[in-house]
Amino acid sequence: MRRPVLNRRHRLALVALAASVALAGCAGVPVSAADVGAHAAARAAVADVSRGLYRGSTDVIDDYARWADTDTKESSMVELIGFEAYPGAVHGEPFGALQFRATVPRGSIGDPYEACFESEFDYWGVATDKFGDWNKDTSVARDIECPPDAARIPPPVDTRPVYVVPGGAEALVVEVLTNAKSTASADDIVAEVVERMPQPTGQREVAFEPRATVVGGDIGFAMGDVDDCLLVKRGADGVQVLYVPRVLLQPGELGCSPDTALLPLEQLQSPH
Repeated sequence: MRRPVLNRRHRLALVALAASVALAGCAGVPVSAADVGAHAAARAAVADVSRGLYRGSTDVIDDYARWADTDTKESSMVELIGFEAYPGAVHGEPFGALQFRATVPRGSIGDPYEACFESEFDYWGVATDKFGDWNKDTSVARDIECPPDAARIPPPVDTRPVYVVPGGAEALVVEVLTNAKSTASADDIVAEVVERMPQPTGQREVAFEPRATVVGGDIGFAMGDVDDCLLVKRGADGVQVLYVPRVLLQPGELGCSPDTALLPLEQLQSPH
């Protein structure tokens, strides 16, 4: 389910209106006096799920929908029933929302109590209107009316490529650099590696783009990123696979690049 998009000003107005209505949630959801406790328990269950969803920085609500599906897959209390992206969202502001249905016991008798809530997310996780309200359930999980067809939804399919250094790539690069002619250019080396690159085997996996540089007869080769970096150098001492501390591969540091491979070994040691 994808709900109609409301801009930020309209959402804040709805929250302010809801705060003035006794025993009611935003979007005009009435709560009887007998169900106040069950409603609070339902909200708390959703708020706890939303707070625990953060897996790493992202600006894509689909990521949170997938994480929510994983975290609630075995739950009979909280279900993901919808998600919504905010087109044109600015980095740092909420970029989307998840909608949940919570089902909790209604005392010792009667049918279980059901209520629906929405949580917004930004780059740092679940978002609230006021700083410091992260522990406030009413700020994390806001009331919405349960749709008549509310049901657990499947998570959105992730079609993004997963870039990897394929198994066997290191041995291939060592072989190519060892046998490269002294007149070989960086383009020659990259072309041979690409032509012979082992195929990744994982779902959606794609090989990182190989890069090379030739300086004064030395060859520097790089493939990957800060989390999976293959660096190889051919110099006067032969071909070496370089193992560089992750801190030096971060953006703003040396990075995973062929120029890094050509640096003196003392510059590739951990600074700590």
